[in-house]
Amino acid sequence: MNKLFKFAAASAVGVAVAASASSAFATDETGNASAQIQQAISIVENTPMDFGNVAVDGSGGTVTISTAGAVTGPAGYSFSGSPAAGNFTASGDASTAVTISFTAGTLTGPGTAMTINNFTNDAGGTPTTDGAGDLAFNVGADLVVNAAQASGAYAGTYTVTVNY
Repeated sequence: MNKLFKFAAASAVGVAVAASASSAFATDETGNASAQIQQAISIVENTPMDFGNVAVDGSGGTVTISTAGAVTGPAGYSFSGSPAAGNFTASGDASTAVTISFTAGTLTGPGTAMTINNFTNDAGGTPTTDGAGDLAFNVGADLVVNAAQASGAYAGTYTVTVNY
């Protein structure tokens, strides 16, 4: 019995030493975390895009308005009125790079709808908000006039997206 008791006692001591030894090797480390919260970007249209008065011949064609508001198109077309490039101001975090993208739109009126696409802007290759968080830019685009387009007033929309 004595041997059995000594063996059991030695085993218990061995288990206790092993348990305390493994917890002696454990350690804790505090992890670090961070986040940069960016202000939501808002955008305001200051000037709607206006192709002005476009006199067309019977053929279809593409009319382009530049970011400076100059309108050009096929040789048989003439232009008058007060064309204007679209003008927008985006506001967000100061001195931060953004991207500008567009979704094509349509102008509807008395005739077949016309597509607005191939957008351009004058914000540069890497647009960045200024020190106050603002970015003003002009928008140009193409207006696809259909063959035998009916005369009359046309209006529609397109989408401008500004994102960090």
